[in-house]
Amino acid sequence: MLWALFPVVFFTFSKSKLPGYILPSIPPLTILTGDYLNRIRRAGLPNWLLWSHAAACALVTFVIVLAPQHMVYDTLVPPARWLMIASAAALLVFYGVVKSIRIGGIAQVRNATLFPVLAALVFLLGFHGQDLDLNYSARPLAREMQQKAPEARLVAVQNVKRDMVYGLAFYRNEQPIEYSEDGVPTDEHLLVVPANDTLALEHLLAGRVYQQIIEYPARGLQVYKVYAKP
Repeated sequence: MLWALFPVVFFTFSKSKLPGYILPSIPPLTILTGDYLNRIRRAGLPNWLLWSHAAACALVTFVIVLAPQHMVYDTLVPPARWLMIASAAALLVFYGVVKSIRIGGIAQVRNATLFPVLAALVFLLGFHGQDLDLNYSARPLAREMQQKAPEARLVAVQNVKRDMVYGLAFYRNEQPIEYSEDGVPTDEHLLVVPANDTLALEHLLAGRVYQQIIEYPARGLQVYKVYAKP
């Protein structure tokens, strides 16, 4: 229990955190769940837990079906048609999980859970993999930067979210320079900034020559090529 809870509790209060930081909690939770199911296999799954598990699977399905609408259109209230589709998929999963476990017993918990998980992966990665890439990965931007300015190796950022900074560091194999922490480099470099924050460039790059080379609306970013200081 300590193994499972400590990473979650610790990073709940930490100011610096990413979703991957709590991954060490997954193995102990899996072990505890398997042990619990093994101990109650003869009595069967309690009704409250069966309904809760089915509801959790349905909720995940509902959210995942609507996820592409949020990624593409950046709206919290999707169209009524997609709400109906997501609701129908959630109800289908809810019914399937309850029915499978009631007929097959605890032995079917894995299969009843695995099916919606695999369906969700096929839906997201198979049909909307490009949307995921554009909205949650730095790979497309790093690739476009390489195509537009292959000679530029130095990258700087200003007011960019940490996940994008870490992603650019990974895909370009070099840690970006933070204007706010490291200052403005005198050498030629690429600068990544939010699209609504470009007015600050006149102050930050006073006396420097720079030009926009990339518009990246999926993450609300722009990339500028800043030439070396005279």
